[in-house]
Amino acid sequence: MKLLSNSENRNHKTEILNAIELAEEITICTAFLKFSGLKSLLELINQKKTKVTFFVGTNFYQTEPSALKQLFNDGHTIYLNREKSPTFHPKIFLLRTQNEVKVFIGSANLTSGGLETNIEISIECDTATDSLLHNDLLDQLNYFKTKSKKIEKLETILDYEKRYKVYKEKHQIADKEFEKEEEKINEEERLREEERLRKIEEEKTRKANPNSNSTKNRFAISDDYRKSWPIYFEEFKQFKIENNGNTIIPKSHKLYNWYKRQREFYGHKDENGVRAILPEHLELLNKENFFWGNPNEVIWMQKWENKLARVNAYCKSINQDYAWITVDKNNKRNPLNDLGQWCLEQRLRLRQLENEENYKTKRRKITDYEIKRLKEVKFLTESENEGGVVNQNGFIQRLIDLEDLKNKCLKAGIRRWIPSQTDSDPKIAELGGWLADNLTFIRNHRKNGTQTELVESRSKDLNDLGIDTIIGKEKNNFEFDVLDWLDMKKLYPIDNPKGEERKPYAKILNWESGQRNKYESAPPWKKQRLVELKIVKPKFN
Repeated sequence: MKLLSNSENRNHKTEILNAIELAEEITICTAFLKFSGLKSLLELINQKKTKVTFFVGTNFYQTEPSALKQLFNDGHTIYLNREKSPTFHPKIFLLRTQNEVKVFIGSANLTSGGLETNIEISIECDTATDSLLHNDLLDQLNYFKTKSKKIEKLETILDYEKRYKVYKEKHQIADKEFEKEEEKINEEERLREEERLRKIEEEKTRKANPNSNSTKNRFAISDDYRKSWPIYFEEFKQFKIENNGNTIIPKSHKLYNWYKRQREFYGHKDENGVRAILPEHLELLNKENFFWGNPNEVIWMQKWENKLARVNAYCKSINQDYAWITVDKNNKRNPLNDLGQWCLEQRLRLRQLENEENYKTKRRKITDYEIKRLKEVKFLTESENEGGVVNQNGFIQRLIDLEDLKNKCLKAGIRRWIPSQTDSDPKIAELGGWLADNLTFIRNHRKNGTQTELVESRSKDLNDLGIDTIIGKEKNNFEFDVLDWLDMKKLYPIDNPKGEERKPYAKILNWESGQRNKYESAPPWKKQRLVELKIVKPKFN
C-alpha cells in the first residue's frame, strides 16, 4: 500500500496506465467523467480490446456527454447514476490480473485535472481476488448498480445531453455575473488592505515625527523623485510599446509602484483643489493615454486590454489590416468565438454612445480611453464594415435571403418574420446580425448626411420588403402585433372578454393593456399610432 499524488515525475495517469497494461478486467468509478481524461486511458484500453465497466455520476452536470458517447460507441458497459441526492462521488480504479488486484481509491476523477494536474491524493493498494478488501469492493459495486441505470441505448445519453446543455448555458450566464461581483469584492479587499497598510505607515511616521503632517509629507515631491521620474517614464513608454498600447501596469510588473504613485498623486487635491501631480508630468502622461479611471475599474480594464491584445495579435497573424473577429455560429466550440463576441460587444457600446437616446441599457458606457485604444488598433466599426455592409454583391444576395425567409414564414402563417441576431438557427441569426448592421449603417449615414445615394438605395430595397429603416425592427414588430389585434377586433369586437371567451385572445389582450400602461413613456410614433387605432384615447388640454 502506498500514497499516490500528482507530481512532475509520477501521477495518477502514469500509474493507472501501467496497471492497465497488465489488467484482464477493469472497473472504473468516477463522479465526473471528461473526454480530456478518458482519451488518455481509452487508447490503451481499446488496443488491448479489454471491455471496461464504468460507474459514472451526473451530479452538477460535470460529466461530458461526448465522453459517454465515446464509451458507448466503443462497446464498454456504462452504469449512469442520475440521482440528485445523495451525490454520487466515488473515485475507484479496480484492475484485476488473474488472481491479483490493483486498486486506486482517492480523490481523482477521470478528468485530465484529476489524473495529472490537480492536487489529488489516492491510496494505491495490491491485494488478492479472495481478499476481504476485494470482496468488500465487489459488494460496493453491486450496490452502485442498484443506484444506477445501465445504458442500453444511445437515447439515454442524448436525454442527459439535453439537460447538460441547458445547465451549462444557464450557469455560463451566472458565472459571468459572479465573476463581475467577485472582481468588485477582490478590489474592495485590496483597497482595504492598502488603506490599512497606509494607516500603519502614517502612524509610524506620526510617532517618529509628532509635529509633522503625514498626509502632506506623503504627497511631497522630492528632488530624488523628480530626477528618477523621466527614467521610469521611458520604461513606461517601452511597456506601452511592448503591450500594444496598453497603459495599465499589472501588480506583478516592476513599474507597478511607480504607476500606482502617479494615480495617487493625480487623485490627491490640496485645500485649493490643486492636484499633487506635477503639471508637466500630467501633460506627458496624458499624451501617452494614461488610464486615470476609477480604481475599482482597473481590474476590469486589465481584462479588457487582454482581450484587445488577443484580437490585435490574431488579426496581425493573418495579415488583416484591421482588428475584427467574427463569431463562428456554425461551430460553437471555435476558440475564437469569445473574441468575436467581445468585438460585437465593443461595437454595441460604440453604437450606444452614438445613439444614447435609443440605447438606454445597463451595458457599461464606453470611455474615451477605450475609444482611443480601439482607434489605435484600427478596430472595425459598423460604418467601416466593407465586407458586410458596403459590398453590393453580398447585399443583393442577403436581400434574396430575406425575401425567401419572409415568403417561407408568411406561407406558414408566421407574421413576425424579421430575423433576430439571437435566433437559435445560426443562419437566421447571421441574417439578423447583417440586417442590424445595415439598419445602423443607414441611420448613421442618414444622420451625418454621408453616402446619400447608397443610403437611399439600401433604404428603398429594405422598405420594399416591408422593413422600416427609420425606426427599425421595433416598429415592424409593433405593427405585427397590431395586425393580430385587428384580427381579434374583427372576430370579437368586445373590449375585454372574460373567462373562457378570453382564452383565445389572452396574449393580444395583454399586449393591448401593456400599450395603454406604457403610453406615457412611448416614443411619439407609437403614441400617434395607438391613438389612430383608438387603443388609447387622445388627451385634450
